[in-house]
Amino acid sequence: MSYDIEFPNPFWLGIKIKETEDKLPSLGCEVELKLELPRGSFTYSATDMWFECAILDEFLAQLKKIKSGQASKAEFYDMDRELLLTITNQEIQLSVHRIHSEMGSGYMEFKKDFDPELIHQYIAHIESFAKWW
Repeated sequence: MSYDIEFPNPFWLGIKIKETEDKLPSLGCEVELKLELPRGSFTYSATDMWFECAILDEFLAQLKKIKSGQASKAEFYDMDRELLLTITNQEIQLSVHRIHSEMGSGYMEFKKDFDPELIHQYIAHIESFAKWW
């Protein structure tokens, strides 16, 4: 599958836009996450996750401020906050929290030390996405 936005490191996160909403500028997406671990791998996918366009814009702005030393935190998350990507000048953290009332709940968290090269990659991937809002 081809993804509209991809973050390849330190895990692979792909976002494919399926629909849009103009009233509250937002994106309905399929999301896939792949994380290689020493003893195996972790894969997560969601077929109907919504992101506000303003959150993507703010995430990009904050990444640029971290790069220049003017900010210490950037966050990217969906409307239900099931997926949360937090980047600080100390670490990169990705958490997936999915609650199912009948099935129980699940939570996964991944942390990695801050790497300035990843900030450059994330900025490049977001800026290469042709946004229309």
